[in-house]
Amino acid sequence: MKQLLHIFSAASIILGMASCANGKKLQEESPLALQEAYYTTWTGGVKGADSGFSLFIPAEEEAEVKLDSVYFRGRKAVIEKSGAAENLYVAYFKIPSDEGKAPDVIMHVDPKKEYGNKPPQLPEKIPFELEEGEAVVKYTRNGKEKYFRITGIKKKDTVDVEIKKPENIRH
Repeated sequence: MKQLLHIFSAASIILGMASCANGKKLQEESPLALQEAYYTTWTGGVKGADSGFSLFIPAEEEAEVKLDSVYFRGRKAVIEKSGAAENLYVAYFKIPSDEGKAPDVIMHVDPKKEYGNKPPQLPEKIPFELEEGEAVVKYTRNGKEKYFRITGIKKKDTVDVEIKKPENIRH
């Protein structure tokens, strides 16, 4: 009888932990009518400037759905409505020029001389396992946060991206 009680409690604990493992449930279908999503890369153009990539999500706007943020290529960014094109959402992912470089650290026998060393900034771990060409979008509908996956995201060269308002480009 005691052994049965131990088995039952162990099973309850395992089931409880499994149900709490990932509170972020992905929706099977997108709440918006999506077209093919794509991304482009960019650089600052001068030594020491930042670089990054932009994710473009062409989607029909729906009043009750508000796109919030997106997880893509191991990073998270806010989604904005594009001013250049109708029914286009954009997320800008900035990669600082000093990312991946070790910060200057003072190492000394006297610990007081090490004062001012900054701890390393660890990148935020995204809560989803994503394959190449996949993204997860966080959105709100009727005040509830939900998530959906986008697959088949391809890279486009900047010259391949159609510019809707070329007068907004400064040279």
